[in-house]
Amino acid sequence: MRIKRKQPGRSGASALKARQQTSGVVGNLLITLAIVVAVVFGVAIFFKVNTIEVQGNSVYSAQQVIDASQIEIGDNLLTVSRASAAGRIRASLAYVEEVSIVRSLPDGIIIRVRESSIAFSAVTTTNAVWLVSPGGKALERIESGRMDDYPKIEGVLIDSPAVGDTVTSQNQASLNAVLQIMDELDGTGILEHIASINVEKEYDIVVWYDDRYEIRLGGTDQIDYKIRYLCSILDSLSEYQAGTIDLTRASEKKATFQPRE
Repeated sequence: MRIKRKQPGRSGASALKARQQTSGVVGNLLITLAIVVAVVFGVAIFFKVNTIEVQGNSVYSAQQVIDASQIEIGDNLLTVSRASAAGRIRASLAYVEEVSIVRSLPDGIIIRVRESSIAFSAVTTTNAVWLVSPGGKALERIESGRMDDYPKIEGVLIDSPAVGDTVTSQNQASLNAVLQIMDELDGTGILEHIASINVEKEYDIVVWYDDRYEIRLGGTDQIDYKIRYLCSILDSLSEYQAGTIDLTRASEKKATFQPRE
């Protein structure tokens, strides 16, 4: 007697196909998981910080910058938060104005800083003396006897700050005038020669360039134009000349130079 083998029905075939598809999906997931584990393990083992280099520092030592960043040898190179590290540096080191942190493959970190190279002395309402960056940041408190070692902000008293604070004043308009002038002078090559900025009279601001030129700016109206005008005047004077540069009528395209007698 011949026995006929029963063929699986449509429902049986569908179930078999479903089991095969499920098995394939599970297999793919396991392979993917194994790859992820291998990558994570490889990153943890091979991408470690072995060198940290600091560039652009002069006020602070390289170690001070590294300590402030809280980046350590052995940290994972790819998971180091560069933004957080840069923020910690700026918060801890007042003279640091800008920070950039880059990865140097295969195992290095480079920290580039730009520090305040110029500091102005200013007196507080409590008669203390602080150094202030051209950007208006309180850098450090110094002894009053050292005040003459730095260019001065005159004619306005600042409030007592903490290190790293933006300085303020009860006469904020006068302080803003100082900061605006310093901002306009930054990058011109003149700021490095400023001996003092006097804003006692906001309409008659006086700036001393070394001990050679008394520069009368008037107010801060059109200050950008006045600074450009000043640059052209200084370029036209010889290094042996000294006297008063009057820019109070710069808006009328008029300026005068009165040689010192």
